[in-house]
Amino acid sequence: MSTLTVYELLENEIKTLPESLAEEVFDFILFTKARRTEEAFLWKQVKETRAYREQHPEEVITVTAEEWETHTAHMDKS
Repeated sequence: MSTLTVYELLENEIKTLPESLAEEVFDFILFTKARRTEEAFLWKQVKETRAYREQHPEEVITVTAEEWETHTAHMDKS
């Protein structure tokens, strides 16, 4: 008895789908790929930012919530 791979199982299922459901499955696949791509990009940005901050600790400023509100209050006014 052979074990089917995920690709083979997926292919078998897709062949039996009506067109409208196949479109939904395809949309889901595109959504999943886009989400993974976005997550990979964001984690890359996090790693680059962390590395930069480690190399330039003098540029990192720590403030309290109240200080942040005071310094950024002008940004809320449109």
